[in-house]
Amino acid sequence: MPIADSHVSVKAPGHSPADRFPDQVRLLPGEDLLHNHELISDDSSGDTTAEQWGTLTGLRRSWAFWGPWLSGCKGELRLSISVVGRQPSHELSNLSFFNPTAFEMVLVHYLNDLYGHSIWEGLQPETPRWHGPMDWQQHHHLPVFSASFNIYGRGEDLPGKTEADRLNIGGSQPDQLFVFPITDQHFVKVVFKQHIYSKDEQRKPLFDTSPIQTLQDAIFNSLTLKLSPEAQASYDKVKAEHRNMQLSKEFAPLKWPTPAYEPGSRYRIQPG
Repeated sequence: MPIADSHVSVKAPGHSPADRFPDQVRLLPGEDLLHNHELISDDSSGDTTAEQWGTLTGLRRSWAFWGPWLSGCKGELRLSISVVGRQPSHELSNLSFFNPTAFEMVLVHYLNDLYGHSIWEGLQPETPRWHGPMDWQQHHHLPVFSASFNIYGRGEDLPGKTEADRLNIGGSQPDQLFVFPITDQHFVKVVFKQHIYSKDEQRKPLFDTSPIQTLQDAIFNSLTLKLSPEAQASYDKVKAEHRNMQLSKEFAPLKWPTPAYEPGSRYRIQPG
């Protein structure tokens, strides 16, 4: 998958969803995801700050896992690979995403804008619908730094619910994200989502889910990155100026819902 002349490669089976939808997305041969394409605003959070970001998806596929004859689909694995950046007039031209400190700051604001404004309506105090990042992990198999983490859906704060219930642990599976920079102003976001359709009263799977995880691990482990000469030069320039090119070993969950962005607030990032 060419992205600004860099190349992301991944080995994955053909699209095989449980039904006709969702359709797969893939680049045509010879097409570059960032050349001659405009980033698409993500305003699904309902907050205007999310509109400052843009996303282009280069690959989206699903794989269904079936039970015995006539028992139906038991689970599904979904994958998407996208490039994320700031919209025109909102670029952060005063920093490089190849700088790990800057990248973490950018990631905080992206996650805040994407997840941090979604709340359960009518509840006091305001209860967020999402919780994360959790299970933060550094990775070192690419020529740039990278990290994975989970974003959990969070249930309503109703009496009698445990924290595990609120995070839907054992029920709804988290969004599993893997991120890394690919230009001075863009990063790649890989998202895995496991859907478990056959569960008992305690929301535990009624089947062996290990084949789903095995496929996810195989796809993840096959992912490679070859930087373009321009991207490699940008990365080398930052590396020459910063001795530590690693992301933080730990990354605490963000406080959601996010506080209002006030002019001059330390929570706000300013376009360069």
